[in-house]
Amino acid sequence: MSRYFGWVKDHQKLALAGVVIGAASLLVATLGFGRDLFGIEFSQASHPAPTSAAGPSPSAYLPPPASEDPTSDIAESPSDEARPTPTETVDPTPTPEDSPEEVSVRYLDELDAEDRNGGYVKGLVTMGNKPYDRSVELSCNGTNTYFVFPVAGMRTLDFWLGIDDNTPGASGLVADVAFYRDSGGQLDSNKVAKLGPATHLKIDITGTTQLKIRCTGRNASSGRQANVAHVAFGKAVLTAAPR
Repeated sequence: MSRYFGWVKDHQKLALAGVVIGAASLLVATLGFGRDLFGIEFSQASHPAPTSAAGPSPSAYLPPPASEDPTSDIAESPSDEARPTPTETVDPTPTPEDSPEEVSVRYLDELDAEDRNGGYVKGLVTMGNKPYDRSVELSCNGTNTYFVFPVAGMRTLDFWLGIDDNTPGASGLVADVAFYRDSGGQLDSNKVAKLGPATHLKIDITGTTQLKIRCTGRNASSGRQANVAHVAFGKAVLTAAPR
């Protein structure tokens, strides 16, 4: 009997071993079938690759792919050229130091003689075949002829002196012209008006309130007194003193 039971136990061990081997074979076959049929990948425990003491591998410094912009996540800072240039605020009103000297002018033909003993006209004249607008023509007799103009606040009298080309009988005649201030003192020297090209003159009349102009006609050769009409002050301009 004991021999019989010993045989049974051996056969049971063999059977159990067969079952275990069969189950293992079935599991292996099932895993292989599942991977082939469904493309299932079974994860394996990942282990970090060993790194050498020399530092990271050269691949760590490879540039990014061409399709990627490494600066896409960096906010672009404006360059110096993009920054607006500050502008100065300019005061449209000039300061007294920067302001040019204020000068105003008047034409002699704007004034009327306050006192006179001869005649005068205003308009365009021609001297030496050259026209001069804004002119005043005085009629100078052989005796002393004068005209008084108000010029308060004026500094200079700028004009062209001569005799109108169209003056009848003026050939060979001239006129002596002198300028005086209120007190009677003479301004500058005597000037001579004659036919032909005009003479440009500038008389300083600073401080003068009443400007007296005296003129006397005469024969240029003999010096004998003569009446000379149309002694012209061409384009006569009065310039005011600066404020």
